[in-house]
Amino acid sequence: SLTYTPESMQAAVGDTVQFRFVAGNHTVTQSTFDQPCQPISLFAPNVTGFHSGCDGGGGAAANTSTIPTYMVQIKSTEPVWIYCAQARHCESGMAMVINEK
Repeated sequence: SLTYTPESMQAAVGDTVQFRFVAGNHTVTQSTFDQPCQPISLFAPNVTGFHSGCDGGGGAAANTSTIPTYMVQIKSTEPVWIYCAQARHCESGMAMVINEK
């Protein structure tokens, strides 16, 4: 299924959250609670959100132990909403939150 695991987590300011693309072509894109499947920059132009871009490799190749990763550094205790911008992955449930209140 199209999900981030876990779908919700807590992280302290200064922590780094690592996303591992084990299979498929996915992104890690910042969004908002109100518009979970759209980039945050569309609704909060003063916020520089993050976007990993597609992992490009379709996840880990069968002949390698290398797994594509993307890191997000936590800069505040406010919730960080994240979704996959690939095709209709978000609409299929691939969204998550860090530090949900």
